Amino acid sequence: MVELNIEGRRNSTLPPIIHSIRQQSKKQLNELIQALFNNTDDALFELADRSQSDQHQEMYFDAMRLIRLHRKTIASSFISNFYTGFEAAFNPAPPATAAAEEEPDAEEYTLLDQEELEMTVAISGIVSKVTSQYSLAVMHLTKRLDALCKHQSISERNNPLGPHTLSSNFADALEVLEVSIKIRIILMKLFERFVMERLGPVFEAANRALIDADVLPNLNSKPKRPARIPSAVPGAPGAPGATPITGGGVDAAGPGIAVGGAGPGTGLGTGAGGFSGTGYGDSISGTGASFSTVQQLLAGARHAGALGVGAPGGGQVNINLPHMDSADLVHTLSQIQATLPARPINISEVPAVADLHGLVLAQTADTGAQKAMGQADDDTVNFIGMLFDYILNDRNLAIPMKALIGRLQIPLVKLAILDPSFFEKTAHPARALLNELSSAGIGWSSAQELKRDALYDKIESVVLRVLNEFSDNADIFTELLDELRTFVSKDSKRSVLVEQRVREAESGKAKTRKAKLQVQSLINQKACGLRLPSEAGKFISDTWSKVLTLRWVKHGESSDPWMNSVAVLDDLLWALQPLSTLEDVEQRNGKTHALSVDISDGMNELNAASEDIEHFTGWLTQHLEQLSANDMAYIRDDERPPIEEPVEVIEEIILTSVDAETATDDAIPPEFIGALNNITEGTWVEITEPEKNPLRCKLATVTQPGNKYVFVNRRGMKVLEKNRVELAVLLKARQLKIIDESQVFDRALQSVIGNLRKMQRERSQT
Repeated sequence: MVELNIEGRRNSTLPPIIHSIRQQSKKQLNELIQALFNNTDDALFELADRSQSDQHQEMYFDAMRLIRLHRKTIASSFISNFYTGFEAAFNPAPPATAAAEEEPDAEEYTLLDQEELEMTVAISGIVSKVTSQYSLAVMHLTKRLDALCKHQSISERNNPLGPHTLSSNFADALEVLEVSIKIRIILMKLFERFVMERLGPVFEAANRALIDADVLPNLNSKPKRPARIPSAVPGAPGAPGATPITGGGVDAAGPGIAVGGAGPGTGLGTGAGGFSGTGYGDSISGTGASFSTVQQLLAGARHAGALGVGAPGGGQVNINLPHMDSADLVHTLSQIQATLPARPINISEVPAVADLHGLVLAQTADTGAQKAMGQADDDTVNFIGMLFDYILNDRNLAIPMKALIGRLQIPLVKLAILDPSFFEKTAHPARALLNELSSAGIGWSSAQELKRDALYDKIESVVLRVLNEFSDNADIFTELLDELRTFVSKDSKRSVLVEQRVREAESGKAKTRKAKLQVQSLINQKACGLRLPSEAGKFISDTWSKVLTLRWVKHGESSDPWMNSVAVLDDLLWALQPLSTLEDVEQRNGKTHALSVDISDGMNELNAASEDIEHFTGWLTQHLEQLSANDMAYIRDDERPPIEEPVEVIEEIILTSVDAETATDDAIPPEFIGALNNITEGTWVEITEPEKNPLRCKLATVTQPGNKYVFVNRRGMKVLEKNRVELAVLLKARQLKIIDESQVFDRALQSVIGNLRKMQRERSQT
């Protein structure tokens, strides 16, 4: 066991409950890390045993030796990073200065190192899998930590107990090992297996501690994100011309779930407007309750007339028809499902929720023995309809994705009838598949861009395979989930690479911009008020400023090359001024040759033409000789030789192409600053500017100076650049919204259960 007493060395300002959670989580994580290392030897030995070459065997045995040697260091570093994550999250963020100096050269936009790329992809895969496995727990924990944080927003990406932070911490801890990338990837896979996939108790304990401390016990507090703006979606359930729906719809009073088929319904949900008051444990999977919990809620709603009692196919079982058993219902649904693949998928419109009651009655009528559903199956159909009503009205999903997911309603109803654990297990393969589908397509903006999109083709094939192949064996969902994750992982490699290139390029541009601003300030500070010949002023603004900028970017402002170039500027400005003592004139004459050499070296760095170098150094030598002769005559009171070169007093030198940004948060309405702070790297947004197609894009980086927000599409290509003021204008005009990246099925489950409970509370109060 590795004993780590990191907390004793830190003066922590964490809230007491957060400190307690960190202590408890540290103990749990330390146990998991030890289990990881206890199994590492066996895993590497097995790989060595199966190796077909001596070279590979030697690689695995060397790795075993190094890991044993550095085991304590890696564990200590991981826990240290874990502790630092809490400090970084709950304390004011320091100004970003050092990071800017470590950016790559602006002139050399190199590709991301292959090993870094592989580690990035490995981390992304772990995060995707673990987030899917523990989606509700991670989401609730993030919201509760965010509620306690006073200085910044806590997202799933910077949550110190979140999958992304923990995976990155372990990857950083592995830097001490001098091993190949293959060994690092193996260690990351072992970390996923023995640590990340066993985080359930960690999340559970942290959430429970926060609930006991009365931190969002019911998650009723509003998120910090800007309020979503309800909007009518053409073709959505409840919109003009939409097909009447049984599973749920949007009634005329506003967005909601109105279960009751063609009859009037009562809004039970928030549509896509956001979460509705369910705490950690309010959802089925959160409490571990069975589907009977939902049936009790639905029964109460039926009793109150909220499910459209008496409406065709509504919330009440038709007692005038014989009831079919579950096996017959699954068979009937399979017959209906078999007709779906032949129907074209219109990915430009939101589909309606299927009226399964009506379809089942019609199908059984064709056989000459019309039957209705039993109450339990009717509840399942109604509840799945509610979930799909939420999903198809969820403004976080692109319309093409809704069109595809809408086809899965019948398969999921069948699965819920066959497998009651579907609602209880957060990591159920079918639920995970639905979440994975929505996550993969988060960057889709419109149907037009998907015509030659390999990801769309893959997702469409997954949906069609479910429709064609799922009868009563749920293994198809596990198979398709693995296939989709593998495809998305491979597909993301290129986008990760392209996005990294964009990030490097924009960081390089920003660094160059910052250097130019600093150079202009430096030159004006030194040259302001001096008398300079026009030739010298032009040289400083057009040429030497570029030398200064290049050396600042390449070497930094503390480097010798930068300091030398500043010294050359000082010497040049000094030498071009009239001097009043013989010693100064002699010093100028002694420096003239060295100054010309330094200037030639700097111009050569810029790849300046040789004739330009010869022209300026020749002019400078001649001009300084004339100045010295003039100064000597003045000192000796002789007649001074005239200098024909015009001399003017320099007040300011304006460099070319300096993009000076003056916009600050002072120009932003205070109510939008919090929303802007929620847009962090990796955040997806949707922008709907007038006369333009909606654009979904992800924030790749924020560059300084200027607070430039650079956005990329799902392929990693730059598509948009805005500053904070421009984003605030979009927010004010309700043309920008943040995409909620949490798991779509869990959002739907949480919202529907929350609204059923809300109805229950309202009934009990009346």
